[in-house]
Amino acid sequence: MTNDILISILTNKAIIATLMAWFITQTVKVVFIAIKNKKFNLSLYFIPGGFPSSHSASVTALSTVVGLESGFDSAIFAVALAFTVFVLYDASVLRRAAQKQAQSLNDLMEFIKIKEMEPLREVLGHSLFEIFVGSVIGIAIGLLILL
Repeated sequence: MTNDILISILTNKAIIATLMAWFITQTVKVVFIAIKNKKFNLSLYFIPGGFPSSHSASVTALSTVVGLESGFDSAIFAVALAFTVFVLYDASVLRRAAQKQAQSLNDLMEFIKIKEMEPLREVLGHSLFEIFVGSVIGIAIGLLILL
């Protein structure tokens, strides 16, 4: 029984596409940053923001597989699509606002010379281009998984 559940999860194309999209976009991001900084940093796999958007890639891969497997007129595709829209909105608008707040707070801490606090992480959100490229990668991976 437990083996069957595990096998079902490990062979679920929607899960595979989502994880593959995340891994590929995060790898691209880590490689780009390593080339730019001339230094490889594995911890960048777990840091949000940057090019391309792994959030966008993951949710669009999920929606693509769900739509193709269940039908674009299914209720489960509607749920996946709504989830995708919310994540894309969060990645671009909400986390961008948090990024600007972090930048302002860091500037303020520097201005009034507060040294007891570590600066806040400023790269949280994504540009529309980063989201677009991530989404294209996600759709492509979703299509490739079903071939």
